[in-house]
Amino acid sequence: MSTQPCSKHFSDWKLDAKYWIENTLKQLNYKKVDELIIVEDWFLGDVWRIPTEKGNVYFKATTSLPLFSNEAGVCNLLAHIFKGKVPDVLAIDKDRRWQLTSDFGEPLDEDVDLTVWNDAYQIWGEAQSLSVEHVNKLRQSGCQSRSIENLSTQLIWHFNQPKIAAILNDKNIVFDNLLSKLDIAVHKLKEYSLPDCLVHGDLHEGNMARTAESYLFFDWSDACITHPFMDGNFIYQFSETSLKQRLIKNYLSNWRHYLPESELQRAWETAEPVCYAHHTLSYASIVLNATDGNEDDVGDFTESFTRYLSCLTNSIRHKK
Repeated sequence: MSTQPCSKHFSDWKLDAKYWIENTLKQLNYKKVDELIIVEDWFLGDVWRIPTEKGNVYFKATTSLPLFSNEAGVCNLLAHIFKGKVPDVLAIDKDRRWQLTSDFGEPLDEDVDLTVWNDAYQIWGEAQSLSVEHVNKLRQSGCQSRSIENLSTQLIWHFNQPKIAAILNDKNIVFDNLLSKLDIAVHKLKEYSLPDCLVHGDLHEGNMARTAESYLFFDWSDACITHPFMDGNFIYQFSETSLKQRLIKNYLSNWRHYLPESELQRAWETAEPVCYAHHTLSYASIVLNATDGNEDDVGDFTESFTRYLSCLTNSIRHKK
């Protein structure tokens, strides 16, 4: 990720943010040792690094989008209930979606193997299971509620918006009875009665870091309360191997107090198209609201939208 020194020609909100950072660090007894560095600056938010005598501090500002959670509020709560599994939050301004966090090291490599995924996903499953008792607090913190029951209705609305409709037309995507079959899958999944819980929403190796004792999860803008298996999108797409099956089995073990292993496996298989629908909707919302994004960024999100829609279509067709 490229970085650049902070420009003096900041927009008004960035000047306000810089002032807030400086005042907050003083209150926390953190002394800056150099100018802040811009790590990320794009239409979904900003990340800045501030060198201090106590190590690097990170500032993050997340934009407000219809399906984005209030990341600052969510992270502030998670830092208390899942200490050591999320970045330490030093301060937040919830109304402005700003947060300061301690440095937590580097994310996992993109080519990390499935044994690492197995360990990290097992730990994430434990956190999800524990989060069930905190869903009301999470909602109050600013975490979105995204019930799987609403997926078809929300997808139809997005597909009918001119910007999304133009993409579908350009890709020659035809739905047939896709959404009616999705409704059937949702109904079948709900019959297993697994509780809604915390879902990260973008759980890949770039949003996980290894610590001395465990794994740490970050970048919570897509966080929501919904069916736990909505975080399976990357796992579902892995090639079928014994390692993948062991990963899934270990993850599902976190839910054995709700269902026996055989039913959990069937629920996991039932959830695949529903999971793809969840992420299709996430990317459709970003594309639809990317009014300030540059062409390359919007193109990347458009590609992700059509890829997950293709995954949804294929998984629906292969379901019995």
